[in-house]
Amino acid sequence: MNPLEVILRVSLVFLFSQLVLRLLGRKELGRYSTFDLALIFLLTVCLRRTLVGDDDSLTTGFIALSTLGAWDRLFSWLSFRDRHAARLLEGRPLELVHEGELVHDNLRKTHISQKELLSQLRGQGRDDLRTVRKAFLEPNGRITFLFRESEGASSH
Repeated sequence: MNPLEVILRVSLVFLFSQLVLRLLGRKELGRYSTFDLALIFLLTVCLRRTLVGDDDSLTTGFIALSTLGAWDRLFSWLSFRDRHAARLLEGRPLELVHEGELVHDNLRKTHISQKELLSQLRGQGRDDLRTVRKAFLEPNGRITFLFRESEGASSH
């Protein structure tokens, strides 16, 4: 296969997969179940032929892997150098709790239930939402909590 065709195919599939993962939402990226791992594995199997066609040569495999690495490096560099690019590529934290009160619109947007949020809070050794000053769904899919100063802890 022509090396430029490999680079183009890998680039298109990589960019499309980034779009799909972004549309799935951050919550899904922050927790991996066996279903998620199976999906990721099967995704790579399904896309293999799309990336390199019938070409099993080492050269094509190296070109494909190098192209993926280059895209990842470029996105990391852009995110580091430009806050607007970082916001576009990585997203922003989304507030889920404000001064002990749930931000229902954001919980709905992210498909996080109150039960799930409280489970995450218990993972921090707390069980009362009133002790939370703010909670955020981070771009990496994790939930972080900022606790009231009177509780003696300031963050997760």
